Amino acid sequence: MSNSDHLANERTLLAWIRTGIALIGFGFVIAKFVLFLHLLKPTGNTQSTSIIYGEVMIILGVITILYGLYTYLAYEKDLEKGSIKPKKTENTIFSVIIIIFAIILSFLLLF
Repeated sequence: MSNSDHLANERTLLAWIRTGIALIGFGFVIAKFVLFLHLLKPTGNTQSTSIIYGEVMIILGVITILYGLYTYLAYEKDLEKGSIKPKKTENTIFSVIIIIFAIILSFLLLF
């Protein structure tokens, strides 16, 4: 395979990392948002829920980066062998995990 294939794989890894960092950053913002909520409404249980939502987003960010690293290494191995195998099962599992997290978070927001 050509150098451009390896570079494309590296750009994809960087995209996964950027997405993961964005999720982690958003998780920190959600967790720290409790300070603002506490100023508006000093009583209530907003602190624990905001922190939980923030932690979930941080975990999703870490999972995203780890999955990106996994796919990068798998494709590099395939590129060295000269045959690319689609990662249909892995991509489906990853997508389902993210969808489950999103559904759980949306239900938690309703209550």
